[in-house]
Amino acid sequence: MSSNAAAISVNATLAATKKILRSKIRKSLKDLPPPTLTAESDAVEGHLANWDLYKGCSSVGIFLSMPKGEINTRGMVARAIRDGKEVYVPRVGADFELCDMEMVKIPHDAGDIFTTWPKNKWGIPEPPEDADHTIAYEGGSNTIDLMIMPGVAFDTKANRLGQGKGFYDRYLMKIKEKGDQFPTLAGIGLSCQFINDDVPTGENDVALDILISPGGIITTNHES
Repeated sequence: MSSNAAAISVNATLAATKKILRSKIRKSLKDLPPPTLTAESDAVEGHLANWDLYKGCSSVGIFLSMPKGEINTRGMVARAIRDGKEVYVPRVGADFELCDMEMVKIPHDAGDIFTTWPKNKWGIPEPPEDADHTIAYEGGSNTIDLMIMPGVAFDTKANRLGQGKGFYDRYLMKIKEKGDQFPTLAGIGLSCQFINDDVPTGENDVALDILISPGGIITTNHES
């Protein structure tokens, strides 16, 4: 077998393994009672708010959650704005048509963005494209101190399994390649998303610095 064929085989196996794990975790999330999802989301918000690194940062990047099947970040976004942070959220396009994600600053007078902003095909609010928003890392400015990231699954080494689009991995790689200030990476999720087995990863998958589960802050031991 040629080296190219071997690489294709390895990548196919990795993709299949990731797909199986995604299906397993998504089923667990689908079966999670709404009161449990709410309670666990609130618990994560509390741990985040009491985390010294969060308290000391000026800017936060955080995802806006899907309507169901995912930790609810609505309270975290509101808290970060209330705490005086500059808050940046992802924009990928209504149909995920953008090749690369950008992080857009929420104006302090934006109001309830979960109800007023347009939603993409997954029901996630997106910053309006026709509005005059500040974009993180444009010209090397408006950097993000703390990036709070979603995931389907996380392991004890802070490896993350995403939805499979690669938006965050590509975004973070560009920051690193440009030599801009790199954010601290924190993964958040519900209890069923934190697994004891290793999350399958490839060379382009970025490991996180910290995990926040409903049970508390999880320090990690991945190699940087």
